[in-house]
Amino acid sequence: TISVPTDFKEPGWYRGGATPGQLGTAVILGHVDSFRGPAVFFNLRDLVVGDRVAVKLADGATAHFAVIGIATYLKAHFPSQLVYGQRSYGSLQLVTCGGVFDHSTGSYLSNVVVYTALVHR
Repeated sequence: TISVPTDFKEPGWYRGGATPGQLGTAVILGHVDSFRGPAVFFNLRDLVVGDRVAVKLADGATAHFAVIGIATYLKAHFPSQLVYGQRSYGSLQLVTCGGVFDHSTGSYLSNVVVYTALVHR
């Protein structure tokens, strides 16, 4: 089970996967917005294949990733194994909400996933 971050300004790291920058799959989740305005992953929608993503690690080092794909999935059909499944290289998936906003439920109907591969650490 994944816990959605409670602070709209901070992302959450899925601790069941790899640490960002290590071999395997790391996943960071963050909100796109709130009723107060943009949240930590608001600009995720602006990324394109080839863009770079930097993640500052607890030890002070920075892991650099290249965007290799972007997809939007209906929450009802979210491909958990594809997003969280282990890879043989250092990968990082960034996950946020997106697509159509359902005013009756107060949430988005889809998730946006940015797939990346480690360039260097």
